[in-house]
Amino acid sequence: MRLNYILKKTAFFIVILLISALNSTAQVQSGFVDESFRGIWLPNEGVNGISASIVGVTFDTNGRTFAWTKDGRVFVLPYVLPNTNKDNYSWSLMLDIRGDVKGNFDGGMLGFVLDPDFFTNGFFYVYYSSHIVGGSSEDAAIGRVKRFKANNPNHPTLLPTTDYGSSLNKILIGESNSTGIPITKLSHMGGTLVFGTDNSLIVSTGDGAYYSNDDNGSHPETAYQECLNTGVMTNAENIGANRSQLLSSHCGKLLRIDPNTGDGLPSNPYYNAASPRTAQSRVWASGFRNPFRIMHIPLTGNHTDDPGDFLVGDVGQGDKEEYNMVVEGGQNFGWPRIEGMNKTHNRPSAYWPANPIKPIIDYRTTPENTPGRAIKNDTIFNIGSAQVPGINPMQGNSAVAGVYYNKDTYPPAYKNTYFVGDASGIIYNVKLDANYNVQYVNRFNYNISGGMVSMAIHPIEGTIYYVSYGGQQIRRMRYSPNNQPPIAKIKADTTAGSSPFITAFSALDSYDPDNQTITYQWNFGDGSPVETTLAPHHVFTNAGQTSYKVKLTVTDPNGEKGYDSLYVSLNNTPPVIDSSSIHALNSIAANAAYPITLSAFASDDHTDSAQLTYVWKIMLAHNDHEHLYTTYTNNNQNISLPSLECEKGVATYWIRIYLIVTDQQGLSTTYTKDINLNCVGLQQSITFPAIPDKLTTASAFALNATASSTLPVSYYLVSGPATIGGSTVTLTGKPGQVTIRAAQHGSTLTNYNQAPIVERTFNVTRPIIQQTVTLDSVPPKLITSPAFTLNATASSGFAIKYFVVSGPATLSNGNLITLTGQEGTVRVRAVQAGTYTTNGAFAEREFTVTDPCPPARTLTQILISGAPLTIQAGQTIQAANLIQSGANVVYQAGAAIELNPGFQAEAGSVFKAQIQGCN
Repeated sequence: MRLNYILKKTAFFIVILLISALNSTAQVQSGFVDESFRGIWLPNEGVNGISASIVGVTFDTNGRTFAWTKDGRVFVLPYVLPNTNKDNYSWSLMLDIRGDVKGNFDGGMLGFVLDPDFFTNGFFYVYYSSHIVGGSSEDAAIGRVKRFKANNPNHPTLLPTTDYGSSLNKILIGESNSTGIPITKLSHMGGTLVFGTDNSLIVSTGDGAYYSNDDNGSHPETAYQECLNTGVMTNAENIGANRSQLLSSHCGKLLRIDPNTGDGLPSNPYYNAASPRTAQSRVWASGFRNPFRIMHIPLTGNHTDDPGDFLVGDVGQGDKEEYNMVVEGGQNFGWPRIEGMNKTHNRPSAYWPANPIKPIIDYRTTPENTPGRAIKNDTIFNIGSAQVPGINPMQGNSAVAGVYYNKDTYPPAYKNTYFVGDASGIIYNVKLDANYNVQYVNRFNYNISGGMVSMAIHPIEGTIYYVSYGGQQIRRMRYSPNNQPPIAKIKADTTAGSSPFITAFSALDSYDPDNQTITYQWNFGDGSPVETTLAPHHVFTNAGQTSYKVKLTVTDPNGEKGYDSLYVSLNNTPPVIDSSSIHALNSIAANAAYPITLSAFASDDHTDSAQLTYVWKIMLAHNDHEHLYTTYTNNNQNISLPSLECEKGVATYWIRIYLIVTDQQGLSTTYTKDINLNCVGLQQSITFPAIPDKLTTASAFALNATASSTLPVSYYLVSGPATIGGSTVTLTGKPGQVTIRAAQHGSTLTNYNQAPIVERTFNVTRPIIQQTVTLDSVPPKLITSPAFTLNATASSGFAIKYFVVSGPATLSNGNLITLTGQEGTVRVRAVQAGTYTTNGAFAEREFTVTDPCPPARTLTQILISGAPLTIQAGQTIQAANLIQSGANVVYQAGAAIELNPGFQAEAGSVFKAQIQGCN
């Protein structure tokens, strides 16, 4: 298995998990705003939330949001008016079938759709990969389509929930191993459910084959044998990707079924009345590789026996991505013999389609600068030509069909056009005529952080929403030609600890795209008054384990708002990962699977070690991004890391493992480990100097990493507001944290192996006046000392706010310190929290508080020469210390002075012991 094939040819819907060089900050068409719908995707409210892998979003006609996750859950959110803080509303869990969903690799619950009569019948449908009865391979699964009945489908206040006990729940496809959709490698399963105009249910399925090199059956990298042994597929179906051409197989098709029974419909092109549940009776169109996302074209078809037309995004193997138009039953789109317009593969001639339909568009990022192509009046033209104006080159590596825009919210030029995309993080706007001839292809949005895997139109707003899988966000593209909303970003120095504790917050990374002054409003979630400064500090106090959701609202002069939030946890801290089996694993041999036991030991102050949960994410990393290979959710399990092949001089590949340990309250700690490949050849390393922090106004600058081999170094933007061209970094003018990766891919000429990657991170901030805070020192105090005031000044002249950070003291009247009567060390802080134009600053002081006459003392410290010293205790002194020569010391205690082992008064010292009370 060659990793570069995986990265170039897979059908990943999760194409990019981390932000890559193409995925830093979304660049949407002028006049539009790409904004987070609700911040980070946190459907389970709790301590820090529990993130679920969202893969799709849709709406009902009342504007309620339905989001579904890869692991098998559906969440619903009530309709929220535009420009309202969505953090004030909570997601409600509607469905949870995680036990039935096999969600590793590219599998999971990828499809969800509401019944056209959902408000009346409460039906909704899901498509997911499920476990094989009697199976054990991680690669094998069956595709299953199931209908559920919801309670409260149209209640005015209650959100819908699933009636798990309803007799109307029904498996439509996949009741058993032999009736499911075969998947021999858990990647190509398609993933869309959509209703046709005639209320038939359309299911898009993948070929279920190996995703890299050609699979013509019995491929060693698949679980074909288990699928045969368990009845998942027949011997006739053991033909790999050629199942897309086999009418007796569900794979690589658009299936059209009755949503009440799962049967094929009599108007299907190959329907057999004697066997309506066979694949042949269900097939509507064939010849697809992995039609992950498809869309229905409104106002096409009829209400009796024609579902209408469908635009299908079919993910290619490595040469071309396709957008296909299905306009009638029985059409064949050529895979696996044909990819794109005319790329042929060496497949058995028995599975060559007679008259394959060409896609209306094909494209691919590699080879570089290859123009996309389009069909117009049965002729192929390059996109960007005079015949088909648009983007050139057209880039991407995983086609995603989107939505047909028929609303009036966007400018008229966008009405009745198509929005399609690519999972790498690009959205295109496409114009077709009445005969689906391509008129133009424009890039509408790109550099989408975390990629894009689903699109939907809000029925009330008329705005397009999409899902960023890697960013775990629902985002929307809102038309706002005159004013863009500000962006809110919270930074905090600590978010967990024992009560009371103080947190320093900052909104410095917040900004306004129109460069207007913004105002701040902080809600700390604990009932305290809101604050309106740039960088406030806040003390959180609570006796029990709890959490507070801190919210930041930023507002521009026109009233547009942006929101961000985070959780602060009291009396709980995240787990500490003490050791693991991957800590010392730095490299593995190429071209061989690597057996390993995934084991770790973690400790937690508030959760028993046995109650901690462990998640291991195995990533296949490549240059500037990563792909999820598989996930393990237990500790101490035997696995094999995948076999990877070196590609000297082409790219750098490695395995990255994320170990995530979570306590019972939801706090987690992540350990990241990069594991390199041991390839035959000379080893090399990269020296990459630290990059100093920058201002948003800074000029472009050059990177200066070097390789020990002296071979040239390649640079990639991992995340942040910047771009890289060659070795030159150009900032985008927005604040944030930038991470840059340096790689050297090796060389076949000099026989150098690829070097381990090196990353550097720096902060970008807007120009702002810096200030300093000066806090007067506080001399040591006695427990009987009277209250006193703190005194501090800011160079800005702005007012100071004081805090007791820790120790036996309280604060009142702004700056009055009152000691509590206990010994200890008091830490105080003076804060000037700043404004839009002046950054926040603070200073701290510590002072000791001692009791001149405690009931008892235990002495272990060394006493040195100096001024005469009297040490007193009301009752007893236990001495086990050294009095050095030259010291003059008196011990006074009311009842007893005990000189214990370890006590010594050196020659030349003066020592006296007196039984008397304190002076």
